[in-house]
Amino acid sequence: MKTTDIRKLSDSELLEQTEKAVLVERENTNLVLDHLREIQSRRLYARLGFSSMFEYCTQHLKYCNSGAQLRIDAMRLSLELPEIKESLEMGDLSLSVIGSFQKFVRHENYKRDKKYSREEKQELLKQVESKSRAEAEKVFAEISPEAFPKEKVKILNGTQSELRLVTDEELMELIAEIKAKLQLKGNTNPSYAEIIKSGLRKALKKEKGFDGSGATSSAEVKVGAKNAASKTFSRPSFTSAEEVKASYKPPRTPRDYISVFAKKTAFHRAGEQCTCFSEITGKCCTEKHFLQVEHIVPIAMGGGSEQENLTVLCACHNRLSAFDSFGLEKMRPYLRHR
Repeated sequence: MKTTDIRKLSDSELLEQTEKAVLVERENTNLVLDHLREIQSRRLYARLGFSSMFEYCTQHLKYCNSGAQLRIDAMRLSLELPEIKESLEMGDLSLSVIGSFQKFVRHENYKRDKKYSREEKQELLKQVESKSRAEAEKVFAEISPEAFPKEKVKILNGTQSELRLVTDEELMELIAEIKAKLQLKGNTNPSYAEIIKSGLRKALKKEKGFDGSGATSSAEVKVGAKNAASKTFSRPSFTSAEEVKASYKPPRTPRDYISVFAKKTAFHRAGEQCTCFSEITGKCCTEKHFLQVEHIVPIAMGGGSEQENLTVLCACHNRLSAFDSFGLEKMRPYLRHR
């Protein structure tokens, strides 16, 4: 309805139509969750060149980071507890409360090795029905105070963010040590930002174990990544599980082994990012984490470990490639949400 029409409504009409609009909005939220659930099950986000549902929601659907994560959390919880869709539609649960609940459950699982059963989750959600996010987090914090640390990132402008965190004695000692080293190099009063940058750069350089000496030019890196990307999804596929089994060969023969040098060369040629290229969108995946050197033509399909048959994929697109090559049933145990 146009704004000019709304201004002509009486008070009672305005209130009535607002309530109807809210109901439609809640119905549409569930509709969005249904669509996201199906997109995830078909792994369509990966076929469009995105490395995760989060990247698809933020870059393609244009949700803000928090909005995307809230919808993904609600979508995944609804797979286990379909009844939350009714609670969302009735307004008993909000996306923000569900997001806090999922954050709490993840913390309990990874930090305390506590896995909540379906019934326990249902009971806990009942305790936070019709509560605000802050009220719900108080309920969760009574069970596990560590689940909601006092850390916060606030966007100040296009290039700066404000980071708030609580440090322990060990972290302060590390900061002091890096500060002393920077002072010896001539920076008499380094800021905390400079100290953190210096420490992270050193850690990343050490983790890569590759100083870039003898590196090819940036143009060669781009060409190599593009060429590898064009091969990523040009794999043949089996038509039956019997063919997969018949052609399977034991791994780690000399032909199968990928040397450290070969891996580093493949990473460098790919520009140290995923080489997946989506023919649907023309988008190259930009993921730089969880990278894996893999065979373009799988070992089980007769491929070797020569450099021409190696490419770099993120975990998401590596699983998608295996899914395409070997089929859903064989790869189902290895396909996780991401």
